[in-house]
Amino acid sequence: MRLFLGFAPENAERAVYSLCDRLELPDELPLRWVPPENWHITVVFLGDLPERALGRVVDTVAPIVSDCPPMEVALQGLEWFPSAMKPRMLTLGVETAPALMSLQAEVAGALRRAGFHSEQRAYRPHLTLARLKGSRKLVAPPALLPITPIPAQLDELVLFESQVRERRYIPLQRMELAA
Repeated sequence: MRLFLGFAPENAERAVYSLCDRLELPDELPLRWVPPENWHITVVFLGDLPERALGRVVDTVAPIVSDCPPMEVALQGLEWFPSAMKPRMLTLGVETAPALMSLQAEVAGALRRAGFHSEQRAYRPHLTLARLKGSRKLVAPPALLPITPIPAQLDELVLFESQVRERRYIPLQRMELAA
């Protein structure tokens, strides 16, 4: 099972959808739009794990999540990710709020101590809107205009299974942040 932990900012879905609808991008830009039910902000990517590991992941993360209060972040700016020089995705940047950054570091650290491997690169929260398809080297992405920040309430961390072939993310376990 290909797993990751993330937030699904459902309260911001309508505003994000409206933003996508208003974007003026060239028709020839080879984008494959991510359906709204797959929108999420990854906290930790775990990769391929056996099904028997699910309980250990939840047992490791749930106590941290239950001590963290809900938070509001801003979805604030369109970006070519990971960069305009090597674009793979069109994303909405996520405010690097101290509470989100702290939760991510704590969850990633606890998972490493529990024997799980996670990405070592610096955490850069984002919400993927579209992926470039085809030969990415041929794409010279257009400049992106500023947007009005979209508030997003983060109140439950979700353990997702990524079903790559079906291009969908299945929520396996929801963990509510502290009330």
